[in-house]
Amino acid sequence: MRITSLVLALVVTGVAMAADSAPFQLKGVLNTGREKLFGLSTPSGDSSAWVPLGKAFQGYTLKSYDDAKSVLVFEREGKPYELTLATAKIATADAASGTPATVADAAAVIDRMHFEEMMTKVMEQQKKAMTSSMSQQMAKQMGGKVDPKDFEAFQSKVMDVMQEAMNPAQMKKDVTEIYAQTFTKEQLVAMGDFYDTPAGQALNDKQPEVQQKLQAVIMPRIMAAMPKVQQLGMEFGKEQQAKAAAAAAAAQPAQPAPAPAAQ
Repeated sequence: MRITSLVLALVVTGVAMAADSAPFQLKGVLNTGREKLFGLSTPSGDSSAWVPLGKAFQGYTLKSYDDAKSVLVFEREGKPYELTLATAKIATADAASGTPATVADAAAVIDRMHFEEMMTKVMEQQKKAMTSSMSQQMAKQMGGKVDPKDFEAFQSKVMDVMQEAMNPAQMKKDVTEIYAQTFTKEQLVAMGDFYDTPAGQALNDKQPEVQQKLQAVIMPRIMAAMPKVQQLGMEFGKEQQAKAAAAAAAAQPAQPAPAPAAQ
């Protein structure tokens, strides 16, 4: 799904460091390259969000962040507070390090990703890119014996069959189960919070565009390599034929030597 320069430092817990502690925790820091987002959550987990500096959470405005000390400074009604990460441990996909996730936990993330809609867009763009580029390349390789338009129509039918087999709705269900098996509940909550941020929404919305541009880069390279691949296939076939002939000859029983001619 798992393309960006995002650096995600998820942590297990955070504690407030002030006489009057804030009613939430700093659970992680997300660097998008343009700004830092801070994962804040109430102790119960009922409310959570990724918040940039200058914005507010639960009535507290985020003012600054000390990278060296991992301390977030915020204020409310002119009174400053500090919130620090309890640990800088990066979360992993190890189920033992967190609460086992349920399918419902995973479904909440997949829904925020608009997975089915994204898959449909990606597949449609792949279909257009592949049918257009492959039809032209194949027509050239076959010396003009195939009309590019005919091949494009054929390739479009092939892609329709493939798209039907992929079935975005079923893929969504399968991916949901995979996420539930792979990630912990805490990790899925953090992912869901990220997809609610502007950066998360942009990542999700632009995935089809990224895929389309990648396809435009990849397909010409694949087609340029096809003659070599075909040559390797022909050489492999000849090698296998020679190997089979040698094996068949070795399996033949030895012929007795001819009797000497009578004097």
